Amino acid sequence: MKIVFLNPVGVIGGAERVLLTMLTALNTQPNIQLHLIVGTDGALIEQAEKLGVQVTLLKLPEEFNQLGDSAFKGNSKTIAIFILLLRVVKTLPSIGKYLREFKRSLRELKPDLIHSNGIKTHVLTALVGIKDVPIVWHIHDFYGSRPLIAQVLKWLSVGVARRRHRATLGIAISQAVAQDARNTLPCLPIEVIYNAIDVNYFSPAPLSLHLTLRVGLVATFARWKGHDIFLKAIGNIVRSHPHLNVHFYIIGGAIYQTRGSQFSEQELKNLASDIGITDKVDFLGFQQDIAEIYRWLDIVVHASTEPEPFGLAIIEAMACGKPVIVSQAGGATELFTHNYDAVGVPPGEPIALAAAILDLLDKTEKRQIISVNARLTATERFSHERLHQQILEVYTHANTFLRQKKSMNK
Repeated sequence: MKIVFLNPVGVIGGAERVLLTMLTALNTQPNIQLHLIVGTDGALIEQAEKLGVQVTLLKLPEEFNQLGDSAFKGNSKTIAIFILLLRVVKTLPSIGKYLREFKRSLRELKPDLIHSNGIKTHVLTALVGIKDVPIVWHIHDFYGSRPLIAQVLKWLSVGVARRRHRATLGIAISQAVAQDARNTLPCLPIEVIYNAIDVNYFSPAPLSLHLTLRVGLVATFARWKGHDIFLKAIGNIVRSHPHLNVHFYIIGGAIYQTRGSQFSEQELKNLASDIGITDKVDFLGFQQDIAEIYRWLDIVVHASTEPEPFGLAIIEAMACGKPVIVSQAGGATELFTHNYDAVGVPPGEPIALAAAILDLLDKTEKRQIISVNARLTATERFSHERLHQQILEVYTHANTFLRQKKSMNK
């Protein structure tokens, strides 16, 4: 069985870490060939090739890479549609050429199944018109919160269905995402597979003591990841406890190309300066060995201001035996039990976040109990060892759905 994975970018973010875990799980299975097509250069290529996966770099046009509606949230829908349509028109010549190259590559590979791992590749699989091959869309986001993209994907999953080119099945990464997908894409069957991690790689380090406690947020610079909330919470802590022996860290960077969707590092540094906490927070950038960062921190903060589709950093840090403070909304609420294996706080509230951080800093025993329980939860619920069986079952269902569609259309 030859499976071709599609990913819009070659840089490694949350969806790409999920992809690498899937490739690792499937690579252990006999009679399965794995191929990956990526739209930009980046570390994902090298990591996939290390797993023995054949990789094709088929560079997406720059204009298409920058398309997206995340920058339009809160603006007039009419204006947003007009701006997006202008950008789409600008991309049409380059996209037409890319689709021909894309279709030729797929024909040469002759996949038994196509697994798309991003919105842009979902769109491409529908537009290119693949016949008689199951197509699985891996759904990592709440499409309902992005009305323009949601409308495009709904049209593709319904209108294109008449030509039998649409996706066969969707994989949602949480129950919250699944419900949103069923509302947004009513014609697409949806199954849930929680993200998994390698619990051998994400594992606790021997306990070490250091005088200055370390609190860090690990995330890309997407605006909804709550870096500004974290910085404001730090400001509250520093003002109320000026002599507290703690230092704060922001780990990650801007990795995507969609216009207006991310903070820049300078923008966040300017905010830290305005709050007056420049000497209390460091920016560490993207880190290759993220497990080592989790082990190095004493408390990990998740501060998303919007419902989180899943929250990969949450379970990674939990697997490393770290107490995590979680912005409690969306799929993130499905991952933990409050005050047992993590601490939940309302999203977008820096005062509540500051209070939760101070509580854990003050209560060493509570940190230790949550750390132990966090590791247990991660290994019991999110281990990569269950992943290959779940994915193969979904692939079997996709093949069954495709056969049923073909028989109904005869």
